[in-house]
Amino acid sequence: MTTQAQVQGLGEFARQGFTLEHPDDHVLLLMHEGEQIARFSQAGATQKALQRECAKHLRSGTRCQK
Repeated sequence: MTTQAQVQGLGEFARQGFTLEHPDDHVLLLMHEGEQIARFSQAGATQKALQRECAKHLRSGTRCQK
């Protein structure tokens, strides 16, 4: 389930299968369809940085195989 905070951070990318996971108090994982695509410090993760990584992932054509 995508939370309101994730929608705010990920913007339109939240509707494209991107989610955020918080394995501990210091790390934020950017996921796409269950695959980790980036790792951020929670203190340094900005909306702009998250969305930039989402766009980069989509442009690369990298998709997880299911």
